[in-house]
Amino acid sequence: MGVCDMKRLKLMLETTYSIDAVFALRKTPILISLLFLIILSFMQMTPFAFILIGDAPYRWDQKIWQLTETDQDRFVDSLPVGCGVQSGTLTCSEFAEINLSNGVKVLFNGDVNEVNNGVVFNQDHLVFVEQDRQYEVGYSYFEGVNFDDASYEDVFGRVASSIKPMFVVPFVLGAYQTGVLSTFVFTFVVAALSMLLKFGHTSFLSYKEVLNIVIYSSTFPCVMALVVGIFNVGLTMLIYNIGAPLVAYFVYRRRVIPYLVGNQEQGN
Repeated sequence: MGVCDMKRLKLMLETTYSIDAVFALRKTPILISLLFLIILSFMQMTPFAFILIGDAPYRWDQKIWQLTETDQDRFVDSLPVGCGVQSGTLTCSEFAEINLSNGVKVLFNGDVNEVNNGVVFNQDHLVFVEQDRQYEVGYSYFEGVNFDDASYEDVFGRVASSIKPMFVVPFVLGAYQTGVLSTFVFTFVVAALSMLLKFGHTSFLSYKEVLNIVIYSSTFPCVMALVVGIFNVGLTMLIYNIGAPLVAYFVYRRRVIPYLVGNQEQGN
């Protein structure tokens, strides 16, 4: 790494607190800046990724199927008697069917092809069915469960834990992909709108320079979004969406305008 690269890296780190560093990086090659923006996007989306590591996002019964309290009571009342899981195997062989709202079914020892959305408990595995897509998992999270005295949360909480390993990686990758895409779109739009500030000036920055300023103005808001998002993920996007344009405008007022005025005076 050369001296110029070390200086640029130092300036990038300083953009967390220095508008001088943001302005100094305005001529940075755009590919380097976009790579930096990807890193910022990852930081911003990390609080969402932490949420996806828990079981809550995989509670299809709550998030997607939207089962009601009536469904919950019906489910518990309809659980088969004398049924449980021991040594990874269902201890009952009788067929049982529980019909819930929104077309959701829970079967015991039934045909999985009869279910569009729901769960099928078979002898040595359960099948989670979502829009006719079938996902087969073992009973590791159900070991020792007795359905005679199981609550609604006992069952569906364990279903969520069982299916999470199949979904957590694509969900997390999808979150980061969405974050990068939305951040790129937002940054390019803010930079394009910022070009309207050129009216009233005889000369102005190029779009590349404005884009770089917007990108490096995002550093502090992304760091704040990461820190605050750990405690309140709902504020993550708000902090970034307000903070980045605000910092960029502050750089414009304090550094860009004096720079443009100085160039104009030199031209005269």
